[in-house]
Amino acid sequence: MRVGIVGSGRIGGNAGTQLARAGHEVMFGSRHPDSLEELTSAAPGAVTGRPEEAVAFGDAVIFAVPWSVVDEAVAQLGPLEGKVIVDTTNQYGAGGIEALPDGLTAVEVNARRMPGARLAKAFNTLTSGYQRDVAEGRVDFDVAMFLAGEDDRAAEVASELVAACGFVPVRIGGWEQVGIMEAPRRDGAVYGESYRPDDARRIAAAAAEDLDEASRLATALKLEA
Repeated sequence: MRVGIVGSGRIGGNAGTQLARAGHEVMFGSRHPDSLEELTSAAPGAVTGRPEEAVAFGDAVIFAVPWSVVDEAVAQLGPLEGKVIVDTTNQYGAGGIEALPDGLTAVEVNARRMPGARLAKAFNTLTSGYQRDVAEGRVDFDVAMFLAGEDDRAAEVASELVAACGFVPVRIGGWEQVGIMEAPRRDGAVYGESYRPDDARRIAAAAAEDLDEASRLATALKLEA
């Protein structure tokens, strides 16, 4: 798969590196593509370009910019109609967690910002360092990564990318369920926690029927640090 990375910091940079190592074609996108030499040296065959070039290049796009610059970044992306976007963002601002309008989740806010895109949410629940450790075999058991999406194709693509980065993908549902995997870290959420795949599947199955039960399991089944 051809994957554009918009935002080549810790999360996007690691994901792009692991995807390139897994055989995907990767373009790291940045307003300053000449500054990404260190990334491309670790990512076989990866190239660089501006954000709009990464979008045009990719069959899918991993969107991994800080929350404070999402609007600015989206304005640089060009046409998004029908494009699969995997949103990794969390709503952290300079003062911590930012309030979201109208009771929306972070991914729903971004869906409004990207009309026409086919959005999924993934790569946001675990630190970049832990994601790298799993991908590079420094965790000696299978680890789940949750994802969510209203669009089945976007969720399928996100699952493929998650698996290529060394995790077992577990779809928790759509936007009704996605709140459980968004920031901040708290009791009853999977954000910031790691799970074995079977336990993650139990949480996802519960979320389809009863979010309170899913939250109880999220607390009960998390792996201890």
